Amino acid sequence: MSRKPIDQQQPSECRKAVWDEIRDCGGKPFSVPDIAKCVRLEVSTVRDYLTGLERAGYLEIHTLRKGLFGGNIYILVKDVGHDAPRVRKNGTPVTMGQGRRQMWNAMRILKDFSATDLAFNASIDDHKVAESEALTYCQILCKAGYLVGRTGQRYRLLPSMWTGPHPPQIQRTKQVYDPNLKRVVWSKVEGGAE
Repeated sequence: MSRKPIDQQQPSECRKAVWDEIRDCGGKPFSVPDIAKCVRLEVSTVRDYLTGLERAGYLEIHTLRKGLFGGNIYILVKDVGHDAPRVRKNGTPVTMGQGRRQMWNAMRILKDFSATDLAFNASIDDHKVAESEALTYCQILCKAGYLVGRTGQRYRLLPSMWTGPHPPQIQRTKQVYDPNLKRVVWSKVEGGAE
């Protein structure tokens, strides 16, 4: 399968490609260069992610190698399924975007909701969602056609717009990118769907 160059990939696509390759090893040991070659990413990018996975407990060092051309041999010890773990190089979890993921999942369950309902139902102990964040996300998803506004500031997710498990992303350029569809679905500059 041909992959996009790294400069055209989202960070989540890079993590996902590496994670898929690790899982494809079927519990067999692997090295950073093995994975980098398969996914066509820079060795440093793969090394940083594998270091984070090891520090977070998803991988263990199978063989410790030192030296200029060495490199540890890893083995997968904690397979959490299809979704790639979001970890920093130091092994701590990445929380950016957590609120949007929680809201996206809550929308599917709630069906009809206000921003207040959404913020309350999407909040968990580790990450509280602010009502203002929920309102902004709802307003933009309305413009992008995912939600319809109802009387009294109520919203409803259109069943046909549930595109998958990954939440639509509001990019800095004021457009909505759907990682499930892998495309921009709405742009403020153009004023509508592409």
